[in-house]
Amino acid sequence: MFKKLGLIFVWFLITPSVLLTSGLFMHQINKNSQAAIVGIPQMSAQLSLENQMRGEVLGTQIEDLRPYYVTNFLKDTKLEPYSGYMVEVSDKYGIDYRLIPAIAMKESGGGNAIKEVTHNAWGFGNGRTVFESWPNAIDTVGKTLKEKYIARGLTTPEEIMPVYAPPQVETGGKWAKDINFLFSKLESL
Repeated sequence: MFKKLGLIFVWFLITPSVLLTSGLFMHQINKNSQAAIVGIPQMSAQLSLENQMRGEVLGTQIEDLRPYYVTNFLKDTKLEPYSGYMVEVSDKYGIDYRLIPAIAMKESGGGNAIKEVTHNAWGFGNGRTVFESWPNAIDTVGKTLKEKYIARGLTTPEEIMPVYAPPQVETGGKWAKDINFLFSKLESL
């Protein structure tokens, strides 16, 4: 009986200390984990009407996180330095900002699987088209997607595929499936 009372007494003495210590420990872990992600934008969960996401990095308000998403998506590719420009061109032509980088990743691994002098990461002309520069290529791709696809009501990868990559229709639509997968990957970064 005294043994049980002794254990209960010890439990009442130790429990508050353990709870206090673990609470302080968890607070310190939370504080350290926030410090570890200082370079990562703190995002709100809502999109504005302009298809822009809002966030904050080190107290600086960022109006549009899409260039950061595209940069992370194109990490270590030839197109990474042009991430912000892809978003600008997408806005200029009123197309989904994910389309230009996703097609580039699908067709050439973001430009890494082509001869850079062609600047043709999108497989235009079955890869035979040569652009004068990356900005020229990005603008041409954006304009072409707008005029030959989006303006004609072809807005999803499934609708774009029969015109952009016709052989893929006969093989079960892998091109559209890959583009949709890349869309989801880009959004999850």
